[in-house]
Amino acid sequence: MTSSPTGRTFGSGNSGGGGDAYEARLIARFRDGDPRAMEILFDQYADRALGLAVRLTDTREDAEEVAQEAFLRAFRFARELRGETAVSFGAWLFAIVRSLASDRRRQLRLPGVVFSLAAPDLERVAATDGADLAEEAARRAEREDLLRALDTLPEEYRTVLALCDLEDVPHADAARVLGRSVAATKSLLYRARRALRDRLAALWKGEDDA
Repeated sequence: MTSSPTGRTFGSGNSGGGGDAYEARLIARFRDGDPRAMEILFDQYADRALGLAVRLTDTREDAEEVAQEAFLRAFRFARELRGETAVSFGAWLFAIVRSLASDRRRQLRLPGVVFSLAAPDLERVAATDGADLAEEAARRAEREDLLRALDTLPEEYRTVLALCDLEDVPHADAARVLGRSVAATKSLLYRARRALRDRLAALWKGEDDA
């Protein structure tokens, strides 16, 4: 497991949030030299930053490297944060993750897998009966279709879906990450969801016609 700039590991965060005012106070404490503030910010955002990176890169290793570098950059420049950026550390961090992930994909010049499909728990599968196994197989087939459809979407569509639908990032924070207004972000999310539905419908129709 990749270590963070604080010495902690990804996957140990609490993914909780204390609100914009709380984050602003943490940034102020960090600027004043309190290392505990950095640890709290890492614990608060580690899982969500890694989750976003996983959905925007090709491998888990790439995602961990992107998330680690994002925190390094965020903490390196955190002492310079003022105004709105200091009040929205999470949105700023997610924007760094998005930028680094985009750079990584361009460097590799490979079509990335947007969402990783977790391997099944073999012990759990072995303990299920035939009906449960059929249901599990159906769910996996649906997830694989979803992955295929997502991978055909434009990057901005994948990003807004990852932020809003999978990481539950508030629209205001997603808008900061995307460099759009809240209204434009909601419109983008609507179009992304509609495009995903259309791609899935076309995929399933093709399977039925085959």
